[in-house]
Amino acid sequence: MLKDFELFSESVKTYLYNYGFAEGSKVDVAGSAGSGRGYYRVTEGNQTAVVQTNPSANEDFKNYSQFSAVLRGVDVAVPQIYFEDANAAQLVIEDFGSHSLKDEVSPIEGSRRASACILYDQVIDELVKMQVASSSVFMSHPNIGARKFDYASLKWETDYFTENYLKKHLGLTELPHAVADGFAALACAVDMQPRVLMHRDFQSENVMVRDDASIGFIDFQGLRRGSQYYDLASLLWDPYVQMPVDLVQDFFKKWTKKFPGTAGFTDEELWISFLAASIQRLCQAMGAYCFLSKTKGIERFAKHIEPGKKQLRTVLELYREYSPAANKEANKFLCDHLV
Repeated sequence: MLKDFELFSESVKTYLYNYGFAEGSKVDVAGSAGSGRGYYRVTEGNQTAVVQTNPSANEDFKNYSQFSAVLRGVDVAVPQIYFEDANAAQLVIEDFGSHSLKDEVSPIEGSRRASACILYDQVIDELVKMQVASSSVFMSHPNIGARKFDYASLKWETDYFTENYLKKHLGLTELPHAVADGFAALACAVDMQPRVLMHRDFQSENVMVRDDASIGFIDFQGLRRGSQYYDLASLLWDPYVQMPVDLVQDFFKKWTKKFPGTAGFTDEELWISFLAASIQRLCQAMGAYCFLSKTKGIERFAKHIEPGKKQLRTVLELYREYSPAANKEANKFLCDHLV
Protein backbone atom coordinates (compact mmCIF):
# COMPACT_ATOMS: atom_id res chain seq x y z
CA MET A 1 0.00 0.00 0.00
CA LEU A 2 1.24 3.46 -0.86
CA LYS A 3 1.27 5.83 2.09
CA ASP A 4 0.14 9.03 0.42
CA PHE A 5 -0.83 10.80 -2.78
CA GLU A 6 2.73 11.71 -3.77
CA LEU A 7 2.36 10.22 -7.27
CA PHE A 8 -0.67 12.35 -8.10
CA SER A 9 -0.71 15.88 -9.49
CA GLU A 10 -2.07 18.73 -7.40
CA SER A 11 -5.20 19.02 -9.55
CA VAL A 12 -5.88 15.28 -9.26
CA LYS A 13 -5.46 15.51 -5.49
CA THR A 14 -7.87 18.44 -5.38
CA TYR A 15 -10.44 16.50 -7.41
CA LEU A 16 -10.13 13.52 -5.07
CA TYR A 17 -10.44 15.71 -1.96
CA ASN A 18 -13.56 17.36 -3.37
CA TYR A 19 -15.19 13.98 -3.92
CA GLY A 20 -14.67 12.53 -0.49
CA PHE A 21 -11.18 11.11 -0.63
CA ALA A 22 -8.59 12.23 1.91
CA GLU A 23 -4.80 12.32 2.23
CA GLY A 24 -5.05 9.15 4.30
CA SER A 25 -7.16 7.23 1.77
CA LYS A 26 -5.78 3.83 0.89
CA VAL A 27 -3.77 3.81 -2.36
CA ASP A 28 -2.78 0.49 -3.96
CA VAL A 29 -1.07 -0.37 -7.22
CA ALA A 30 -3.87 -1.53 -9.53
CA GLY A 31 -1.81 -2.45 -12.59
CA SER A 32 0.78 -1.36 -15.11
CA ALA A 33 1.44 -1.57 -18.83
CA GLY A 34 4.46 -2.17 -21.00
CA SER A 35 4.13 1.40 -22.28
CA GLY A 36 4.86 2.83 -18.82
CA ARG A 37 1.29 3.63 -17.79
CA GLY A 38 0.50 3.10 -14.13
CA TYR A 39 -2.82 2.48 -12.37
CA TYR A 40 -3.52 3.22 -8.70
CA ARG A 41 -6.72 2.35 -6.84
CA VAL A 42 -7.79 4.94 -4.27
CA THR A 43 -10.20 3.70 -1.58
CA GLU A 44 -12.11 5.65 1.05
CA GLY A 45 -14.76 3.56 2.80
CA ASN A 46 -16.97 2.07 0.07
CA GLN A 47 -15.85 4.61 -2.50
CA THR A 48 -13.13 3.82 -5.05
CA ALA A 49 -11.57 5.38 -8.11
CA VAL A 50 -8.53 4.60 -10.23
CA VAL A 51 -5.83 7.12 -11.12
CA GLN A 52 -4.05 6.45 -14.39
CA THR A 53 -0.56 7.97 -14.72
CA ASN A 54 1.31 8.30 -18.00
CA PRO A 55 4.93 9.13 -18.89
CA SER A 56 3.66 12.08 -20.93
CA ALA A 57 0.52 13.50 -22.52
CA ASN A 58 1.24 11.42 -25.61
CA GLU A 59 -1.14 10.09 -28.24
CA ASP A 60 -2.18 7.11 -26.11
CA PHE A 61 -3.11 9.39 -23.21
CA LYS A 62 -5.22 11.63 -25.42
CA ASN A 63 -6.86 8.68 -27.14
CA TYR A 64 -7.82 6.97 -23.89
CA SER A 65 -9.78 9.99 -22.79
CA GLN A 66 -11.49 10.55 -26.13
CA PHE A 67 -12.20 6.89 -26.91
CA SER A 68 -13.80 6.31 -23.51
CA ALA A 69 -16.49 8.82 -24.42
CA VAL A 70 -16.88 7.38 -27.93
CA LEU A 71 -17.35 3.80 -26.72
CA ARG A 72 -19.66 4.76 -23.88
CA GLY A 73 -21.69 6.66 -26.46
CA VAL A 74 -22.48 3.39 -28.26
CA ASP A 75 -23.16 1.53 -25.00
CA VAL A 76 -19.87 -0.41 -24.85
CA ALA A 77 -18.81 -1.02 -21.25
CA VAL A 78 -15.62 0.98 -20.66
CA PRO A 79 -14.66 3.12 -17.64
CA GLN A 80 -15.96 6.66 -17.40
CA ILE A 81 -13.37 9.42 -17.21
CA TYR A 82 -14.12 11.47 -14.09
CA PHE A 83 -11.27 13.98 -14.34
CA GLU A 84 -8.37 14.76 -16.66
CA ASP A 85 -5.13 16.62 -15.93
CA ALA A 86 -3.56 16.97 -19.38
CA ASN A 87 -0.51 18.81 -18.06
CA ALA A 88 0.43 15.95 -15.72
CA ALA A 89 -0.92 13.25 -18.09
CA GLN A 90 -3.14 11.79 -15.37
CA LEU A 91 -6.75 10.62 -15.39
CA VAL A 92 -9.19 9.74 -12.63
CA ILE A 93 -11.36 6.93 -13.98
CA GLU A 94 -14.17 4.64 -12.93
CA ASP A 95 -12.99 1.55 -11.04
CA PHE A 96 -13.93 -1.66 -12.86
CA GLY A 97 -12.49 -3.79 -10.05
CA SER A 98 -9.40 -5.94 -9.76
CA HIS A 99 -10.59 -9.19 -11.38
CA SER A 100 -9.69 -9.69 -15.02
CA LEU A 101 -11.01 -12.41 -17.30
CA LYS A 102 -7.61 -14.09 -16.94
CA ASP A 103 -7.99 -14.16 -13.16
CA GLU A 104 -11.42 -15.77 -13.45
CA VAL A 105 -10.76 -18.50 -16.03
CA SER A 106 -7.07 -19.42 -16.11
CA PRO A 107 -6.32 -22.27 -16.19
CA ILE A 108 -9.40 -23.44 -18.11
CA GLU A 109 -9.91 -26.81 -16.53
CA GLY A 110 -12.31 -28.48 -14.09
CA SER A 111 -14.99 -26.16 -12.75
CA ARG A 112 -13.31 -23.16 -14.39
CA ARG A 113 -14.25 -24.50 -17.81
CA ALA A 114 -17.94 -24.04 -17.01
CA SER A 115 -17.26 -20.52 -15.68
CA ALA A 116 -15.26 -19.72 -18.80
CA CYS A 117 -18.18 -20.71 -21.03
CA ILE A 118 -20.48 -18.27 -19.22
CA LEU A 119 -17.99 -15.40 -19.15
CA TYR A 120 -16.79 -15.75 -22.74
CA ASP A 121 -20.39 -15.73 -23.95
CA GLN A 122 -20.76 -12.32 -22.29
CA VAL A 123 -17.45 -11.04 -23.68
CA ILE A 124 -18.40 -12.08 -27.21
CA ASP A 125 -21.76 -10.33 -26.84
CA GLU A 126 -19.98 -7.13 -25.81
CA LEU A 127 -17.44 -7.49 -28.63
CA VAL A 128 -20.24 -7.94 -31.18
CA LYS A 129 -21.95 -4.83 -29.78
CA MET A 130 -18.76 -2.84 -30.41
CA GLN A 131 -18.30 -4.28 -33.91
CA VAL A 132 -21.92 -3.61 -34.90
CA ALA A 133 -21.45 0.03 -33.85
CA SER A 134 -18.53 0.40 -36.26
CA SER A 135 -20.31 2.27 -39.04
CA SER A 136 -21.87 4.84 -36.74
CA VAL A 137 -18.57 5.44 -34.93
CA PHE A 138 -16.63 5.86 -38.18
CA MET A 139 -19.23 8.31 -39.51
CA SER A 140 -19.38 10.41 -36.34
CA HIS A 141 -15.65 10.17 -35.57
CA PRO A 142 -13.77 10.06 -38.89
CA ASN A 143 -10.46 10.39 -37.04
CA ILE A 144 -11.01 6.86 -35.69
CA GLY A 145 -12.00 5.53 -39.09
CA ALA A 146 -8.79 7.03 -40.46
CA ARG A 147 -6.73 4.97 -37.97
CA LYS A 148 -6.56 2.03 -40.37
CA PHE A 149 -4.90 -1.19 -39.35
CA ASP A 150 -3.75 -1.89 -42.88
CA TYR A 151 -0.98 -3.73 -44.74
CA ALA A 152 1.78 -1.49 -43.37
CA SER A 153 0.63 -2.01 -39.77
CA LEU A 154 0.23 -5.75 -40.25
CA LYS A 155 3.63 -6.12 -41.88
CA TRP A 156 5.16 -4.14 -39.02
CA GLU A 157 3.80 -6.74 -36.59
CA THR A 158 5.40 -9.70 -38.33
CA ASP A 159 8.65 -7.74 -38.81
CA TYR A 160 8.50 -7.13 -35.03
CA PHE A 161 8.16 -10.90 -34.49
CA THR A 162 11.00 -11.61 -36.90
CA GLU A 163 13.35 -9.15 -35.21
CA ASN A 164 12.53 -9.90 -31.59
CA TYR A 165 11.73 -13.61 -31.60
CA LEU A 166 13.47 -15.20 -34.58
CA LYS A 167 16.59 -13.04 -34.53
CA LYS A 168 17.12 -11.74 -30.99
CA HIS A 169 15.49 -14.53 -28.98
CA LEU A 170 16.55 -17.51 -31.11
CA GLY A 171 19.73 -15.92 -32.48
CA LEU A 172 18.96 -16.65 -36.14
CA THR A 173 20.94 -14.51 -38.55
CA GLU A 174 19.62 -15.71 -41.89
CA LEU A 175 16.04 -16.62 -42.72
CA PRO A 176 14.62 -18.30 -45.84
CA HIS A 177 13.13 -15.84 -48.31
CA ALA A 178 9.91 -17.84 -47.95
CA VAL A 179 9.44 -16.44 -44.44
CA ALA A 180 9.36 -12.78 -45.52
CA ASP A 181 7.23 -13.71 -48.54
CA GLY A 182 4.83 -15.67 -46.33
CA PHE A 183 4.44 -12.78 -43.91
CA ALA A 184 3.83 -10.37 -46.79
CA ALA A 185 1.12 -12.68 -48.14
CA LEU A 186 -0.39 -12.96 -44.67
CA ALA A 187 -0.52 -9.18 -44.28
CA CYS A 188 -2.24 -8.92 -47.68
CA ALA A 189 -4.81 -11.54 -46.70
CA VAL A 190 -5.65 -9.90 -43.36
CA ASP A 191 -5.67 -6.42 -44.92
CA MET A 192 -8.38 -7.58 -47.34
CA GLN A 193 -10.69 -8.77 -44.56
CA PRO A 194 -13.80 -6.70 -43.71
CA ARG A 195 -12.96 -3.92 -41.27
CA VAL A 196 -14.67 -2.99 -38.03
CA LEU A 197 -14.01 -1.00 -34.89
CA MET A 198 -11.08 -2.84 -33.36
CA HIS A 199 -9.73 -2.72 -29.78
CA ARG A 200 -6.29 -3.91 -30.97
CA ASP A 201 -5.21 -5.49 -27.63
CA PHE A 202 -8.28 -7.54 -26.80
CA GLN A 203 -6.75 -10.06 -24.41
CA SER A 204 -7.86 -11.44 -21.06
CA GLU A 205 -6.06 -8.89 -18.90
CA ASN A 206 -7.93 -6.09 -20.69
CA VAL A 207 -11.36 -7.61 -20.02
CA MET A 208 -12.57 -6.99 -16.48
CA VAL A 209 -15.16 -9.02 -14.58
CA ARG A 210 -16.89 -6.54 -12.28
CA ASP A 211 -18.37 -7.21 -8.86
CA ASP A 212 -21.84 -7.64 -10.36
CA ALA A 213 -20.38 -10.20 -12.86
CA SER A 214 -20.78 -7.80 -15.79
CA ILE A 215 -18.00 -7.41 -18.35
CA GLY A 216 -15.99 -4.26 -19.11
CA PHE A 217 -13.08 -3.38 -21.40
CA ILE A 218 -9.95 -1.40 -20.51
CA ASP A 219 -6.79 -0.25 -22.32
CA PHE A 220 -8.70 0.68 -25.48
CA GLN A 221 -6.42 3.55 -26.51
CA GLY A 222 -5.36 1.53 -29.58
CA LEU A 223 -8.89 1.68 -31.03
CA ARG A 224 -8.86 1.73 -34.83
CA ARG A 225 -10.38 0.27 -38.01
CA GLY A 226 -9.15 -3.21 -38.80
CA SER A 227 -9.94 -6.86 -39.48
CA GLN A 228 -13.20 -8.12 -38.02
CA TYR A 229 -11.36 -11.28 -36.91
CA TYR A 230 -8.37 -9.71 -35.15
CA ASP A 231 -9.93 -8.94 -31.75
CA LEU A 232 -11.63 -12.33 -31.65
CA ALA A 233 -8.29 -13.99 -32.40
CA SER A 234 -6.66 -11.96 -29.59
CA LEU A 235 -9.33 -13.17 -27.19
CA LEU A 236 -9.56 -16.84 -28.11
CA TRP A 237 -5.87 -17.64 -28.68
CA ASP A 238 -4.63 -15.52 -25.76
CA PRO A 239 -1.40 -17.13 -24.43
CA TYR A 240 -2.28 -15.83 -20.96
CA VAL A 241 -5.23 -18.26 -20.91
CA GLN A 242 -4.27 -21.02 -23.38
CA MET A 243 -7.83 -21.94 -24.30
CA PRO A 244 -8.19 -25.52 -25.64
CA VAL A 245 -8.79 -25.79 -29.38
CA ASP A 246 -12.28 -27.28 -28.98
CA LEU A 247 -13.40 -24.26 -26.95
CA VAL A 248 -11.81 -21.87 -29.45
CA GLN A 249 -13.86 -23.52 -32.19
CA ASP A 250 -17.05 -23.40 -30.12
CA PHE A 251 -16.70 -19.70 -29.29
CA PHE A 252 -15.72 -18.88 -32.85
CA LYS A 253 -18.94 -20.49 -34.08
CA LYS A 254 -20.95 -18.53 -31.53
CA TRP A 255 -19.40 -15.30 -32.76
CA THR A 256 -20.17 -16.17 -36.41
CA LYS A 257 -23.83 -16.64 -35.49
CA LYS A 258 -24.05 -13.41 -33.47
CA PHE A 259 -22.11 -11.00 -35.70
CA PRO A 260 -24.01 -9.95 -38.86
CA GLY A 261 -20.74 -9.21 -40.68
CA THR A 262 -20.24 -12.93 -41.26
CA ALA A 263 -23.24 -13.16 -43.61
CA GLY A 264 -22.38 -14.23 -47.14
CA PHE A 265 -19.29 -16.24 -46.20
CA THR A 266 -19.10 -20.03 -45.94
CA ASP A 267 -18.05 -21.64 -42.65
CA GLU A 268 -14.73 -22.60 -44.21
CA GLU A 269 -14.07 -19.08 -45.52
CA LEU A 270 -14.76 -17.64 -42.06
CA TRP A 271 -12.47 -20.17 -40.36
CA ILE A 272 -9.60 -19.57 -42.81
CA SER A 273 -9.84 -15.81 -42.36
CA PHE A 274 -9.94 -16.23 -38.60
CA LEU A 275 -6.81 -18.43 -38.64
CA ALA A 276 -4.93 -15.90 -40.78
CA ALA A 277 -5.76 -13.09 -38.34
CA SER A 278 -4.83 -15.41 -35.47
CA ILE A 279 -1.32 -15.99 -36.83
CA GLN A 280 -0.98 -12.25 -37.30
CA ARG A 281 -2.02 -11.49 -33.72
CA LEU A 282 0.11 -14.21 -32.12
CA CYS A 283 3.19 -13.01 -34.01
CA GLN A 284 2.58 -9.55 -32.56
CA ALA A 285 2.17 -10.99 -29.05
CA MET A 286 5.34 -13.08 -29.31
CA GLY A 287 7.32 -10.11 -30.60
CA ALA A 288 6.04 -8.05 -27.66
CA TYR A 289 6.90 -10.69 -25.04
CA CYS A 290 10.47 -10.93 -26.33
CA PHE A 291 10.95 -7.18 -26.76
CA LEU A 292 9.51 -6.24 -23.38
CA SER A 293 11.40 -8.94 -21.47
CA LYS A 294 14.77 -8.79 -23.24
CA THR A 295 15.09 -5.25 -24.58
CA LYS A 296 13.02 -3.35 -22.01
CA GLY A 297 13.97 -5.61 -19.11
CA ILE A 298 10.39 -6.20 -17.91
CA GLU A 299 10.95 -9.77 -16.77
CA ARG A 300 7.32 -10.69 -16.12
CA PHE A 301 6.69 -10.94 -19.87
CA ALA A 302 9.29 -13.69 -20.33
CA LYS A 303 7.00 -16.34 -18.80
CA HIS A 304 4.52 -15.84 -21.64
CA ILE A 305 6.98 -16.78 -24.40
CA GLU A 306 6.53 -20.55 -24.04
CA PRO A 307 2.70 -20.42 -23.96
CA GLY A 308 2.82 -18.03 -26.92
CA LYS A 309 4.98 -20.48 -28.88
CA LYS A 310 2.51 -23.27 -28.19
CA GLN A 311 -0.50 -21.24 -29.33
CA LEU A 312 1.22 -19.95 -32.47
CA ARG A 313 2.39 -23.40 -33.48
CA THR A 314 -1.13 -24.78 -33.00
CA VAL A 315 -2.64 -22.10 -35.25
CA LEU A 316 0.07 -22.52 -37.90
CA GLU A 317 -0.62 -26.26 -38.01
CA LEU A 318 -4.37 -25.64 -38.35
CA TYR A 319 -3.74 -23.12 -41.13
CA ARG A 320 -1.26 -25.24 -43.08
CA GLU A 321 -3.84 -27.15 -45.09
CA TYR A 322 -5.45 -23.90 -46.22
CA SER A 323 -2.36 -21.80 -46.91
CA PRO A 324 -1.11 -21.37 -50.50
CA ALA A 325 1.47 -23.94 -51.60
CA ALA A 326 4.12 -21.23 -51.80
CA ASN A 327 3.64 -20.46 -48.10
CA LYS A 328 3.97 -24.01 -46.80
CA GLU A 329 7.77 -23.70 -46.57
CA ALA A 330 7.41 -20.65 -44.33
CA ASN A 331 4.79 -22.44 -42.24
CA LYS A 332 7.05 -25.45 -41.70
CA PHE A 333 10.06 -23.25 -40.88
CA LEU A 334 8.11 -21.35 -38.25
CA CYS A 335 6.68 -24.50 -36.69
CA ASP A 336 10.18 -26.00 -36.52
CA HIS A 337 11.34 -22.93 -34.59
CA LEU A 338 8.43 -22.90 -32.15
CA VAL A 339 9.33 -26.11 -30.30
